[in-house]
Parts: sequence; C-alpha cells; structure tokens
Amino acid sequence: MSDITVATTGDRTAFCSSVKADAWQARSAEKAYEWWYFDALSDDGREAVVIVFTDNYVFSPRYAAASDPARPTRQRTPAVSFLYSVDGKVVFRTVSEFTERQFCGSTELVECSIGDSSFRLDSAEYGSGYFVTVDVPLGANRRLKATFEWLSIEADLLPADETAVGMPSFWNMVATRSDVSGKIEFFGRTGKLKRQVHFRGTGYHDHVAGDAPLHDTIRTRQWGRAHFTDCTAIFSLQSGPDEAPEGKLFVVRDGAIRERNAGFEESRFRRDRYGIKFPTRLRFLTEDNIRLRVKPLKVIDSNFYDLRLLSEMTLMLRDGKPRSAIGITEFLAPKNMKYRLFRWFSGLKIGKSGKGPIF
Repeated sequence: MSDITVATTGDRTAFCSSVKADAWQARSAEKAYEWWYFDALSDDGREAVVIVFTDNYVFSPRYAAASDPARPTRQRTPAVSFLYSVDGKVVFRTVSEFTERQFCGSTELVECSIGDSSFRLDSAEYGSGYFVTVDVPLGANRRLKATFEWLSIEADLLPADETAVGMPSFWNMVATRSDVSGKIEFFGRTGKLKRQVHFRGTGYHDHVAGDAPLHDTIRTRQWGRAHFTDCTAIFSLQSGPDEAPEGKLFVVRDGAIRERNAGFEESRFRRDRYGIKFPTRLRFLTEDNIRLRVKPLKVIDSNFYDLRLLSEMTLMLRDGKPRSAIGITEFLAPKNMKYRLFRWFSGLKIGKSGKGPIF
C-alpha cells in the first residue's frame, strides 16, 4: 500500500465497549449531545435498518443556531430518526423532533424514551440485549411503528473508567455484534395498517457523546463497521477544524476488542447530490500489518451534513486471508450547519410537535 498518511495527533476521543457506560450521562454544556445508534443488515444483505435516539439532535436547525440570551439554561432538542432501505433505496425515512419534556433518560439504568419511542436494556429466556420501540409520524396523518430486539452476541468488551466517561468526546461501542429481529408497520391516513415488514439480520449498537458543538469540533468524520464470519471490524477517520485526520481500526475477535492506530489513504473523490465531497476508496494499514479496504457502493441516506452508505469492506488480518462483507458506513461533514439557509432546508425534512415532515 503506497502513499499512506499516518496520523501524528494524539487521541481525541475516549473509547470503550461498556454496557454500564451506556446509561445517559446528562451532560450539562449548552451544546452537549448524546446519541444511541442502532443499525442492522438483513441476512441476505438487501435490507438495512438504522435507528438513532438523541437527547439533543445535532442536525436540528435549532442546535446550530445562536443561543437565545433570554434562555440562559441549556435548550435540548431530542429526536428519533428511523431509516429502512431495500437494495440501497429508501422505503421509510423519518426524523421527528420533540420537546425537552418528552425526553426521559436514566443515569443509572440503560433506558431512554422520547415521545412514544424508547429503548431499554433487558433480558429474556433466549438472551439479553436491547428492546427498541419506534412510534413516529411519517407524514400527514400517517404513522410508522416498529419493534426490534438487538440481542447481544459481542458486547461489553472494554470497561470504561470514570475519567473516560467524563471526556469531552466519548465513543462507546457497546454491542459490536447483535442478532436483530423485528417488525415494521406503516399506517395510512385512516389509521389502517397499509404495510408490514418482518426483519432479521445482524446488527451493531453504540453510544456517542460530546460537550462541544459538533460543527466546531469536527471537520469530517468517516466511520463504519462490517461483520465477517470470524470477526467484526470497525473503523474511524476523523479530523478537527485545524487538525490532521486520525485513523483508528478496531477488530473484535474471540471475545476481545483491540484498538489500533492506522495509516490511511483516501482516493477517487466524488460529490453527493447535496454537495458533500467524499472518497469512494478508503484504505487503512496498521503497524502490525492489518489492512482494511472500504469501497462505498450505494448512498442510502443523505442531507447537507451527512451521508450513510452501503459499502464493501475487505479485511486482511495477519493470517493473510482476505475477508469481505457488506457494511454500513457514514461520512459526516457538519460545517454547513453554520449556514442559516442549509438549516432552513434541513428543517423541512424534520417532523415536529407530533407531525410528520413537510417532505
């Protein structure tokens, strides 16, 4: 691998894989945020599900807007987002914002509710994991309801100490591999069930938190994961406004997670329809010769700040055996959040006050 860029900056984020640290941290900074992310791909690789709960939605027009001096206390905008795609095409997509009163999180238990949607850590006779319920408007007098189970296969692999939890930037890869099953229901204007989808596949869950405004601290962030037969690979490539990118590669194998600094190469850039410029080839190389190649295949969701893609990922460990799988990757470029026009357009795609988005 040639022309590899090696990051020279120090660690900027606290990493862990901890169920205990998955509880709400209730950060008090004005622009602080936390989100709990769940994704899964079906067994045949055709269907993708992404669900995100956030206590302060970083893509909300209200998040990036200037502070209101008449309200000196923190103003949260909780939100729930849901995406279901088939063969790379969106079938259901919705983002719903709620008031602070409609958010309920626990700093002791792993559970959260926003409006009529919720998740909780629980156990049953057949396993333990996350039970996720989504109940949100999808448009004018239309509604989407979904129930899922993220039963943990690889989880709680790296404890977090109190120092890590309190770091300004925090990434908890709680459950790197889960057995996912669930049901999606779409109700029409008359309240009648119009469509029902059953899902089964393999998934992932993490929890991200930060204190500073996202658009001031991150220039770009690329991350993603793929499940192979004998391991899971997770990568991150993040740069700050005035900092060189930093590459990380995590490999989960035999019940353990290992973090590695990684050199990287980006190439073959193109622009999405919203103007985001992103690489269509990304390669990582670690000091102990672990290699990961990422090749985006289809954009399944996009806006002015963020792309979500289906990507082919090829991992080669020290045994020299290439492993290939389809995974979900993301490219985040939040600088446009600073511009009022982009925030206004983005707001049209967000449901508010129990109503669906305009489009």
